[in-house]
Amino acid sequence: QAAQTWRFELAPMASREPQSVASAMRRCFSIAVAAIASGALVQADTEPAETLYVSGADTAVSVTDGTYMLDKTEVHNKKLCYKKEGTALWLCYDDHNLWSFQPQGFLGTSQGIMVSTQKTSESPVGAGPWRVWKDGAWSVTSAVVRDSPAEPAAQAWTPLLPVDEEASRIIAGMLLGFMALTFLIMVLAGSTDEQVRAYFYKMFSACFTFLIALLFAFAVWELLIYQILPAPRPRGFGLAVPIHPELKIVLSFLLFSLSNFLLNFIGWKVQFRRARLMVIKTLGAHVTAIFGILTFLHIQRHAVFESAMFIQGTILSPEQIRGVTAFLIVAVAWITFAVYRWASKGARKEMFGKPPVRPWGAPLRPLRDERPAERSCMSFGSGALGALAGPRGPEFPDWGILVDEAEDEGAIVVMGFLTSQAIMFCRTGEMPVLRGHFTHADDDRAIPFFAGTLTALIALFAVILYVRSLRGGGGRSGKICQRATAMSLAWMLYRAIVWNTRAAFKENAPLALVIGALAITMMFCIIIVVLDKCLDYLLNRSNSPFKNLSARMESDTPLSEKAMRAVNSCFGLIMALGWWRNMEVSVQTVVASQSFLASHEVMSQCLLCTLLAVALVFPWRRVILPKSEMKSPSFAEEINFELIRLTDADNFMP
Repeated sequence: QAAQTWRFELAPMASREPQSVASAMRRCFSIAVAAIASGALVQADTEPAETLYVSGADTAVSVTDGTYMLDKTEVHNKKLCYKKEGTALWLCYDDHNLWSFQPQGFLGTSQGIMVSTQKTSESPVGAGPWRVWKDGAWSVTSAVVRDSPAEPAAQAWTPLLPVDEEASRIIAGMLLGFMALTFLIMVLAGSTDEQVRAYFYKMFSACFTFLIALLFAFAVWELLIYQILPAPRPRGFGLAVPIHPELKIVLSFLLFSLSNFLLNFIGWKVQFRRARLMVIKTLGAHVTAIFGILTFLHIQRHAVFESAMFIQGTILSPEQIRGVTAFLIVAVAWITFAVYRWASKGARKEMFGKPPVRPWGAPLRPLRDERPAERSCMSFGSGALGALAGPRGPEFPDWGILVDEAEDEGAIVVMGFLTSQAIMFCRTGEMPVLRGHFTHADDDRAIPFFAGTLTALIALFAVILYVRSLRGGGGRSGKICQRATAMSLAWMLYRAIVWNTRAAFKENAPLALVIGALAITMMFCIIIVVLDKCLDYLLNRSNSPFKNLSARMESDTPLSEKAMRAVNSCFGLIMALGWWRNMEVSVQTVVASQSFLASHEVMSQCLLCTLLAVALVFPWRRVILPKSEMKSPSFAEEINFELIRLTDADNFMP
């Protein structure tokens, strides 16, 4: 560099005109200063840096990231080497005139973890870009070698979210889906059709209760299975991991039995408060149903995959024996629920025959018939209050009847789930847990299978409804058969949607969960509107050929309305299942992203799920539950009141 400067500077001077002695001396002095400065810079560049900083290496060679100190005792190929602090990794000049990251024992050789691309470089700082040998070829990495620390991250602009295509697709899908879902919910909640509004609140009440029950029940289950039972003493029982399936059956059956007992005990303690009894009827029923699903799912899996193989010498093939066994467990579950109901009735006569001395909630005074002269738009109205407070008068509701309905609700949910599991097993040979999904080995034949199964269940539901209309309702057995069929239909519809969404988004499981939940919610909301319009036409009380379907049972609610509400409840339960899977993934992501929570993974997930369940109880209990118990006339009164207030607002002049 100095030689070039001298040539560049001296060549023009020979051709110039003679100048004064003073100017010539000043010119020579400037040239001398430039030469000295250039020599100093060259000498400074030849001295190696004392410290090097490596960052940005790929995951496979991330061990090379760190700080390297110059070691003047280690020389290879006439170059000093650098050693990484606290390790035996070196940055040396190999025998191919390349800078290379080499472990102890390979210094100066051609073997290295990451190698430079620039040859005969005086310093590793200018030897990049760096490359690694991967899959039989050289691959360039993003590693950077500096002779000074990198600038702090706070000085550079960083996005709030990582620029990741997959994450962007998930976020965009969730935002668009939630916008559409919010619009649809607002339309249904503010519908001027009293029946559509009643169906909407019934479906969302079932969705909230089942979602709360899922969060709470699985928090208890995972705390027992993954923390208390396998943890060493004194923090647990120190059992082997994983927990044996037989022990899971015993534990889930104990939780199922305890939940059945608590239905009667808590119902007895709150028998003077109808609002609390309605919580037992809905939320208590779904908690019992989830523990029942856990119990009979483990029994069904054990019976199908282990016990059925001992049945030999029959005319059926092993696959047919397993299919029959799967359906037999449905009958076993029904018998178990029947025995528990018989036992609970006996317990209510012997143990809970008298009112409690200290009830949970003192009896309320009967509501007066007078209605307030003015109500705000935010009030529930007399219909909502009356729905939870019961009939006007000193009589209190029969808590035993509500507990019976809760037990029937639990039995219906369990039998619908087990029936769908048995149907799917006969088709796929698989029986996953509640969180699991079936494989997609034969997607081409899945759509005809789901279409045929759903058509058969819809036809069976219509037949049962028609038979009940001919027999005046069919009693409790007819009600359970119809609702169990509706629940099986809802479970199969859920399986079909999840199957197809997972098949469409095989490479992105979180996005498949979000799309599946949104698709389930929107589809069910649209279905209840379509069904309402169909019922408005088919169940005309005048000359409709289907007027027998409006036969009435012991109450003044038409049978068609009871069937429609059963369908709405089933839809709400399946919606809750879809959103529960997304909430679990969110909780797991939050726990994994925090070091303290990740060090106590099971406890953290159980605690967060419990807090979410408690947070959902209050809006459901205060807003959705009263509305879900209102009848269509009460909704009609509420809609008329809203329209009157809206008219007053239109006529308001400031």
